[in-house]
Amino acid sequence: MIECKHLTFTYNKHVVLHDINLTFSNQQKIGIVGESGSGKTTLAHLILGILKPTTGKIDNDGLTMLPIFQNAFDSFNPKRTIQQSMDEAIKYYPHATTKVLNKRLNELLAFMELHPNLLNQRPDVLSGGQLQRFNMLRSFMLEPDILICDEITANLDVISENRMKDILERYHNLTGKGLLIISHDIAFLQSLVDRIVVLKDGCLVDDFMVTDMFQSSRNVYTKKLLSLYK
Repeated sequence: MIECKHLTFTYNKHVVLHDINLTFSNQQKIGIVGESGSGKTTLAHLILGILKPTTGKIDNDGLTMLPIFQNAFDSFNPKRTIQQSMDEAIKYYPHATTKVLNKRLNELLAFMELHPNLLNQRPDVLSGGQLQRFNMLRSFMLEPDILICDEITANLDVISENRMKDILERYHNLTGKGLLIISHDIAFLQSLVDRIVVLKDGCLVDDFMVTDMFQSSRNVYTKKLLSLYK
């Protein structure tokens, strides 16, 4: 269970997040939505421990968490092969044996429709779609308790976006691991997650199950986001 208690984060005297209270389990598929500047990525970085809250606290119950960030090219060392980047990640996550990890890697290569020979290539040789799939595969292979995905479909076409949704959904179904998906696209989240949290100007303004998305009790801002997709 992750518990965010009265989180506030201030940067250069600007309040980026204000008094955020949020609890979710490590089996849940939860989405965080909001416009640019709403604080989505900052909240993700706080949960991951990349940033420290100005006030408030986060209890993570000892759960392991790994991110998948938006720009896959920035997530790989251009001087290393994909295999070397995979090996580097494994060194810092010694919770599974090499035999288990290699088995997962081979299964995931087939699952992601990635040829094993691509492991010997450097990032600039791969297409954007291939590299993003390797970006996901690297975190999938380590099977953290919660996978945090930050706008990972932002630069993808509709077909690739749907493929990413199917990959994430199948991963969750196979492992039972939690997903926290950050997106500006509430329609994408509706198709994937069970619960949606809405941020506006650094404040949590709505929190609901997807089945309750169109209830009259939704926040005015949520209704505005939904109106864009009708």
